[in-house]
Amino acid sequence: MNAKNNLEGKILSGERIGRDDALALFSFDLPRLGLLADERRKKAHPSNEVGFIVDRIVNFTNVCTAACAFCAYHARAGSIEPYRMTIDEVLVKVDELAAAGGTQVMLQGGLDPQFGLNECRAMLRAIRKRYPSIYLHSFSPAETVHLARRHGISISEVVAMLKEAGLDSMPGASDMLVDRVRRTVSPNKITKDEWVEVMRTLAAAGLKSSATMTYGLGETLEERVEHLEVVRGVQDETGILRAFIPWSFSPARTLMADMEPATGIDYLRLVAVARIYLDNIRFIQAGWLTEGHALAQIALSMGANDMGGVLTEEVVVKATGVETTADREGMIRVISAAGRVPVERDSDYRTIRSYG
Repeated sequence: MNAKNNLEGKILSGERIGRDDALALFSFDLPRLGLLADERRKKAHPSNEVGFIVDRIVNFTNVCTAACAFCAYHARAGSIEPYRMTIDEVLVKVDELAAAGGTQVMLQGGLDPQFGLNECRAMLRAIRKRYPSIYLHSFSPAETVHLARRHGISISEVVAMLKEAGLDSMPGASDMLVDRVRRTVSPNKITKDEWVEVMRTLAAAGLKSSATMTYGLGETLEERVEHLEVVRGVQDETGILRAFIPWSFSPARTLMADMEPATGIDYLRLVAVARIYLDNIRFIQAGWLTEGHALAQIALSMGANDMGGVLTEEVVVKATGVETTADREGMIRVISAAGRVPVERDSDYRTIRSYG
């Protein structure tokens, strides 16, 4: 049996593959890779149901001292005006989400010197007081480390204080978990090890998270696999990652605007390899926001099994010029047209209602 057949046998039997195996998968014929990934999806998630959640991202500030080269959203003198929302302005956006039957709020900011723990906790408490049942999936590992440094306290103290104020879970915004890449595109942000430390701290506090991957930042295929290895290792250790969400870097209007964008084929290969390699994460989200509806539908046949949030509002990706939208009815149509059964879910991936 040759190496390719041997690797296919490991995948079909459900055996864990190694880093060299994952690297080899990037050279597989795309349709065959997709079939292998879908077989692994069936082992993790036998149902043909694909979930989505009605949520809202509230970007309460665009002031960020990280000034990452891949970000088109943070305030920059002479090109992007800074803003900071008041709690009342935040609550108006949550009111609109609640009126639409939404269930989850994602408070997202930058590393803003004027937003400390007091301000973050006040936002959480205000939302929790008005909407006790709204799920607060908010902030990020980078913001957590920023708050710890600013206040001279530990990461665990920051997490405990946010949890006490109403935080339910934290998105695991990961960018690219390779320090060589991070030093190039986001040197003022946290390191890979600090991201891992936040994940361990969330686990100790009983909070769930997720992991993302922003690829197309000049990384090698080996480094993409390195990112997946960090994610798989964290999940082995903590079990707190409910989903993995890959998306391509959109270079337009960023400081890296001269970079060649990743292709749709790149995206589908990455989704498939991630499904096979991340054998301990049940949900892989199809990135309709950055990749578009059609590519997301194809991803559902190549290992993805969730569509993420309908996103009542999104502004960070939109700042790059990429603007894809969907409402509840539109998402149902997109999933159905892909031959899957749409289900509206909650933040814990439990079905609220099925549209099958």
